[in-house]
Amino acid sequence: MSRNAPPATIETTGEAHRPAGRPRGQATDTAILQATIELLAEAGLRRTTIDAVAARAGVARATVYLRWPTRDALLAAAARHSLGRPLYSLTGDFATDLGTGATRARRALAQPLFVAIFPELARGLLASSPATAYDVIAPNRQRLADELRDTAETAGFRTDVDPTLPFDLIVGATLNHLLATGTTPSEADTAKMVEVVVQGLRRRD
Repeated sequence: MSRNAPPATIETTGEAHRPAGRPRGQATDTAILQATIELLAEAGLRRTTIDAVAARAGVARATVYLRWPTRDALLAAAARHSLGRPLYSLTGDFATDLGTGATRARRALAQPLFVAIFPELARGLLASSPATAYDVIAPNRQRLADELRDTAETAGFRTDVDPTLPFDLIVGATLNHLLATGTTPSEADTAKMVEVVVQGLRRRD
């Protein structure tokens, strides 16, 4: 997707170097997901096979299949593991907090991993439990919606708008820009998107 983009660092969790031998207990899931992320970044989507993941993680193929019955399921889980963002503190000012969410969304969608895994991720979201899965990737979406619902009246915002809509508009525009141009919007353009959405929320009393 990205055209002539320089290699970027994948944000991952876990230790940089795993000890030799097969991981056990709770470390197994993390080792498998980390191996999947590393292979996606190094070898691309087509070469990220179950066999390759198992070998990189130091586990048997059956161990991978016990947790994720298909390759697509594993790839979607790896995307959630890498792209999921922790909660951030809300300030009580919806416009400010929406801007923070927009910046974080732009950075997440700019990751090479997202570009590589997007088809599998979209398929998984649509085929299984979209609301639950999407909330794993975008845990702040509902929190922003709750904040807007609670503060709309006093902040001068419309109360007849679905409170999840502002976040969805920002993420949708960011994703559309990526699909159309191969890059995510600039920081300045992201700020303008937030401004347009916030202005649209203002009551016209």
